[in-house]
Amino acid sequence: MDRIARIENEVILHGRKNNQAWFEPRMDVMPAREANGAPEIFVVATLLTGTDIGPQLFIRTADLGKTWTPPVLSQQWHKIPMEDDVFEEPWFGPLYHKKTGKLVAIGGTHCVEDAGSDVVYRCKKEQHVRVPGFYSSIVYSAWNPLTQDFEPWKRLKTPDDSRLGVYYAGQKHECDDGTVLIPGYYYSGPARIGNGAYSNITVLRCKYDGLNLEYLEHGSVHAVNEARGLAEPSLVYFRKKYLMTIRHDFRGYVTTSEDGLNFKELATWKFDDGLDLGNYNTQQHWLKHKDRLYLVYNRRSELNHGVVRSRAPLYMAEVDPDKLCVIRNTERIVFPEKGARMGCFCIADASPAESWVITGEWLQGTFDRSDHKKGKRFWTDCASFNYIQFIGDLLLARLHWQDE
Repeated sequence: MDRIARIENEVILHGRKNNQAWFEPRMDVMPAREANGAPEIFVVATLLTGTDIGPQLFIRTADLGKTWTPPVLSQQWHKIPMEDDVFEEPWFGPLYHKKTGKLVAIGGTHCVEDAGSDVVYRCKKEQHVRVPGFYSSIVYSAWNPLTQDFEPWKRLKTPDDSRLGVYYAGQKHECDDGTVLIPGYYYSGPARIGNGAYSNITVLRCKYDGLNLEYLEHGSVHAVNEARGLAEPSLVYFRKKYLMTIRHDFRGYVTTSEDGLNFKELATWKFDDGLDLGNYNTQQHWLKHKDRLYLVYNRRSELNHGVVRSRAPLYMAEVDPDKLCVIRNTERIVFPEKGARMGCFCIADASPAESWVITGEWLQGTFDRSDHKKGKRFWTDCASFNYIQFIGDLLLARLHWQDE
């Protein structure tokens, strides 16, 4: 039986009207302070303007999305200047830690380069860059309710013989003892599989005391020595076992564990009729509601209409946790295709009766410089012209569950 009564789509932040795009939102929920109150929901999203990889901004709602705070730039999530107009920048995903009752943002650093501005189209051009000898750090930043901002970010100390990372937008799990399982990466060390060309994934177990995050151990290491390897793992605990879903350039993978650290051999995501799910080169996330488990994903279909990497529509379907497959006849469209990629999204339970999926659109507007004086603009989802501008709204899907 389909337990979703209806799905409602709405715009949280406008990008199509403002020549902006909202990229890879992350979300978590702080419980209501009063018995009949609403939870406070935090959403962090990266703002893209022109070709510029802009800042992370956060918004909040304390009335289940009826109103939202304006997008805020944390004064503590600063970049660290390096040489040659390169900056080390942190990216975060929020986590509500139940044992301490605190919200903490957890993520990792990367490098961006200030490439100046485009003199013709007058936009800033900041872009990701690889710096020889630079290693990203796992970082965290606690929410301070008094200042209404996050605290200055700190680096997590990890073992000297291994380089580890976390996926800032991945779904984490807090265990009964308060330790946190964080899916991430095993960049180098004695357990690495294959050469440096293929990304390895693992799960980190950490302790959080409300102020400091401490690394305790990591779990089994997994790799697929093909394309770029594995990426963007997300974790869920369901029916006394852990499930992890993983991105790969050619297919999506799933695996299980009894302890959340040591996972079994990876399996390709399939429908219950044995056919491949069709997800590739894009993340997938879990949605858990009462005694049912769902997967939210993109896949190849006749409804893509040429959207790059089949990143639209955004689907969801129930998962058979024993057979590790998606039940085809439960599939629903969460967001229909409207020309934009929607492969970056997040999920949370806003209330017992309502779950949320939030996605950032990515529609690429391309310009041909030869037509600049004619003012021609082509909205498409490919990168074949001289100049690209990203636009897209931040969208919310409200999943209303049937009364049972």
